[in-house]
Amino acid sequence: MLDTIPKSLREILDVITYVGVGISMGSLVICLIIEGYVWKAMTRNSIGFMRHVSIVNIAVSLLIADICFIIGAAIAKNAAENPGEDHKVPLASCSTATFFTHFFYLALFFWMLVSGLLLFYGTVMVFSQMSKSTMLAIGFSLGYGCPLIIAVITVASTASGNGYIKEYDTCWLNWDKTKALLAFVIPALTIVFINFIILIVVLFKMLRRGVGDPTAANMPNMVVVIARCLAILTPLFGLTWALGVATMLAPTDKGLHIAFAFFNSLQGFFILVFGTLLDSKVC
Repeated sequence: MLDTIPKSLREILDVITYVGVGISMGSLVICLIIEGYVWKAMTRNSIGFMRHVSIVNIAVSLLIADICFIIGAAIAKNAAENPGEDHKVPLASCSTATFFTHFFYLALFFWMLVSGLLLFYGTVMVFSQMSKSTMLAIGFSLGYGCPLIIAVITVASTASGNGYIKEYDTCWLNWDKTKALLAFVIPALTIVFINFIILIVVLFKMLRRGVGDPTAANMPNMVVVIARCLAILTPLFGLTWALGVATMLAPTDKGLHIAFAFFNSLQGFFILVFGTLLDSKVC
């Protein structure tokens, strides 16, 4: 796809991406430091505990994915940085970088799903109690188990015909041959859709607080915090990857590429601000 983008635009996209990823990684490190500092005070009840487990794992997943992205970028030789050279990516090392990037980006979204399900649990099942160990088991099964299954199936179904990764310029899932990229796009956008449905249910319950709904009246404050976080991050992440799909459908559109590079590279900053700093009990 990069060969359809003018050289001048590639250079702009590289600057936006690398500066943004640097800001994102710095923001994620700050987020993890803050979470470590307030951990004991913020994890006394099961919902608060799982909310912060989710944020920490979202931050860790994106941080590792960003590191894998940088490693992949160092392995691959793109046309903008290496004019006149062979831009075919090394299969083994690039496949490894792509696998882990794919896995941890998926983990980011599945931990967003865990947050959404936690929000649903805290809203609809206010009077039920689930132990922290049960929540952790469910969270880690969804957060890392599902991404691992998807990532492994993607490799197994596409690697035999050299259709797992792109052939040139970038260490990332193939689109032209096998549409392997759909193994990321479909789960990510499906989770965004599910979280939107959960947010609609939660909003409905909140609106019933004043009309005698006992579950709404007893809704914990932490649920409101989770709802606010998801209400901001879900559209942001959904918009980001909707733009990613749009760049595949319209590969020569400069505006789409710039918008996608901007939002994609600053996801860590969004997590720091909307996942941690806007929590009044943290700051």
